[in-house]
Amino acid sequence: MLEINQDQKEFWNGPGGESWVTGQETLDAAMRPVTDVLLKAAAVKSSDRVTDIGCGTGQTTLEIAKRAASALGVDVSAPMLALAKDRAQQAGLSNVQFEQRDAQTEELQADATLAMSRFGVMFFEDPVAAFTNIRRQMADDGRLCFACWKTPRENAWVSLPMSIVRQHIQDDTPPDPLAPGPFAFADDARVRSLLEEAGWKDVDLAPAEFDMAWGESPEAAAHGLIERGPLRRIFVGDPFISEETKQAIIKGIQDALPPSDGGIFLKGAIWIVTAKAY
Repeated sequence: MLEINQDQKEFWNGPGGESWVTGQETLDAAMRPVTDVLLKAAAVKSSDRVTDIGCGTGQTTLEIAKRAASALGVDVSAPMLALAKDRAQQAGLSNVQFEQRDAQTEELQADATLAMSRFGVMFFEDPVAAFTNIRRQMADDGRLCFACWKTPRENAWVSLPMSIVRQHIQDDTPPDPLAPGPFAFADDARVRSLLEEAGWKDVDLAPAEFDMAWGESPEAAAHGLIERGPLRRIFVGDPFISEETKQAIIKGIQDALPPSDGGIFLKGAIWIVTAKAY
């Protein structure tokens, strides 16, 4: 029997995690608007004990630690956690910890008052089991606040490069919209149902849109979209794509990106989800 979330663990401890480590500064800049909206919605208090789920390289956890009594960042990716720990040490923050744990099945932080996540909760094999596990370890008045992506067509950072890919690669197999992945929680009704089945109360979803910065030039933006966007699995995981096809896709993305003197920005669309543990 395969270990729970094995595919995700292999990806984020391999090419996925490595690309996020090398692109940490670019991704932090792209995700900054999400972090700001998420922190505002979470209303972190100085007395909060916060668990940051799927913390990655630690941007959100470090911001939480500046506001809360304590912050625990958990992730399945060893390379991303190693960078997160280095960043916490450089920042001189003593109230933050990072642990390699799977939030679906493992112990987190007992009596946490707030569980947060920036795009770290859509990858569970069994979302109900995961959210049940998280809620079980919350304080009676614990809160949940996370960001998840809306549909790919509402996110230009996905729809634009994928439209170029479809010009060069034919794939008649429709993706499973409910499979673990970035857009598994795009359906607001499904998110509400999953959380309520896991015992969460007062579930609310609020839409938000923002501009994601991908680089100063089309070349830099195309590189970032391929390395840390939806094309990463295609470029790394498909041995049948020729180098000629890859180069044609890269050029197509560069040519399609909107020109701007201030850098390349693409629309992002998300849900901010909140709930209570009682």
